[in-house]
Amino acid sequence: MNDNFPPEALTQILKAFTDAGTENINALQQVRDVQVIMGSLLQHEAKRLEKKLGRENLRVQQVQASIKRNQAISRDLDVELEIAKIRVPEVNSEDSLIHGRVVDENRRGLAGLVVSLANIQGTIIPPLGNTQTQNSGYYALIINAEALEKNSQSIQEGVFVVVCNSKGELIYRQKDFIILVGGERILVEDIVLKRADLSPVCGGKQPPETPPKDDQTPSEREAWVVRGRVIDEKGQGMAGLMVSALDRDRRYDDKLGSALTNREGEFRITYRIQDFGEGLEPGPDLYITVIDINGNLLYSSINNIRENARREEVYEIRLDRGDRR
Repeated sequence: MNDNFPPEALTQILKAFTDAGTENINALQQVRDVQVIMGSLLQHEAKRLEKKLGRENLRVQQVQASIKRNQAISRDLDVELEIAKIRVPEVNSEDSLIHGRVVDENRRGLAGLVVSLANIQGTIIPPLGNTQTQNSGYYALIINAEALEKNSQSIQEGVFVVVCNSKGELIYRQKDFIILVGGERILVEDIVLKRADLSPVCGGKQPPETPPKDDQTPSEREAWVVRGRVIDEKGQGMAGLMVSALDRDRRYDDKLGSALTNREGEFRITYRIQDFGEGLEPGPDLYITVIDINGNLLYSSINNIRENARREEVYEIRLDRGDRR
């Protein structure tokens, strides 16, 4: 806390920032709504004029050009809305924060990807933790000062930001290394991936012959969700814990996704039916695990599997903050 400000003054300042952010989001949303209405009117007018004057008429072509401009503005507004909704987490002064966005070619956020740190040799360092991208593509990896100290020898030459998909497959490795020092706040340049195959734009698998449309994100109708809270014995949220959802299988368990608990202990994991099956329901044989920043297993529901889980499952996990077992 800044000693130059009394607590009540800091509370007012933080409230002012929050209110300003909310007003900005509301204003952007209003402009976006106007663009949607304008786009609909232009589409209607284009069809009317084309039917009356023909497709090659100059006036029709002018309206079509206006439609394209409107669509471009709408895409830019969508990006601005995503960015405006991002809230950078509060981090203790001794801990480190590495954060940024994972986006597609149109700068739209890619959700549900797991961001970790790897050493110079390319090996992921579990004790430093990992985090999952939000709908905006934003990720915030908080590195505990104690974990950083314990692993200082293995990371003295630097670390790389790496991104894996929900199956744990590596799809991106940062080109430039980071020298990680306790208490640092590092904003990473946007990581741009292809939405078609989630391989780096600079290489990887070839995209399909027909490029995907801008809106080919998993829709709410297609998404499966695991959400809930991790609380202590007093009912207070436990932040900074990694919750993973898994599908129990005869051969090996499929990881459906992971999420870091927020200050209220809340988490939300989104996945698709392709992550656990052959495109057909019923749902997965679901269980979840909770680990701390040092990789210690605090909780597992493997002995209480939810067979053929529903499209949305909710958990409330109570842990003893004293021994975290």
